[in-house]
Formats: sequence, C-alpha cells, structure tokens
Amino acid sequence: MSLTLNPPTRIAALVGAIVLAGVAAVVFLLGRGAISGEPAAVATPTTVTKTAPRETPTPKAVAPRVASGFPAKIDHALRYSRVVVVSISMPGAAVDAVVRREARAAAKASRAGFVAISAANERAVSILVATTGVLPSPAVVIVKRPGVVASTFSVTDAGTIAQAVAQARR
Repeated sequence: MSLTLNPPTRIAALVGAIVLAGVAAVVFLLGRGAISGEPAAVATPTTVTKTAPRETPTPKAVAPRVASGFPAKIDHALRYSRVVVVSISMPGAAVDAVVRREARAAAKASRAGFVAISAANERAVSILVATTGVLPSPAVVIVKRPGVVASTFSVTDAGTIAQAVAQARR
C-alpha cells in the first residue's frame, strides 16, 4: 500500500512539524530557565559524609574606592590631615633612610600627615607615578586635599619639606 499526499497537505504537514519542534524547544528551554535569564538548574549528585561542621564563609570585604586617586594609605592620611608628606624610599638604602627620617621630622614639626611607602611596592609606586609623573629615588611628595600634588623633592632636608608644607597650606 502506498500513501501519496497532495502538495497542500505536504506543506501543512511540514509547517506543523516545524511548529511542533519550536514548541518543544521553548518548553524544554523554559523548563531549564534559560529564556527567563535565570541560570539553568543543574542537578549534581551529592554524597553525605559525617565530617566536622564547616564554618559558613564570610563575604569578602570590598575594598573602598580611593577618592583622591592616590594609594589607600595616602587617601587615609588625607582624611585626617589637610597636607600629607609622602616619603618613597628603597628599603635598606642609607640615603633613602636619611631622607625618610627628614620627611618624618618635617611632617611632625609642621603638624602634617606622614606616609612612608616602599619603592618595592610596585602597585603603590605605579599609582604615584601615574599621578605625579616621574619620581626620583628617594622621593618626597607633598600632597594636599583633595589629592593635589603641591611639591615633589628628591634628596632634601626637613627645613625644605616644612616650607613646602607651609606653602601647601596657603
């Protein structure tokens, strides 16, 4: 026995098959949540074992956005002082240690904030170089609110730094 269909019936059967396949695809995808934008639920096999109770993980603290564009240490110091003396020095270098002591003494004498940053801290130094330009080694940078570089020095003494702090306050 043979079955022959005329052309309009063939077209109707083909359109019906395509519509049926489309409806099946939509039902399959809606059931998995892919169309609604939700992640698809995936069943994973689990096994129950007797172990010590686990601590619930604490969410990671999101680092606050630095308002001044400087490293976080400098931004923190700017919250408490209008002017901050920043000393960038290489650990273990004798000249750098002298400049760092002079910068600390000048900051203390002029009642300014003080931040010491290691030149080995690539992240902090790259932010400073992007903000201030090329930094000598050692470097002393005078920063005032809201994050403006007032002066940049290389090897210098406490008196010069204190004068720069006084100028930055004006």
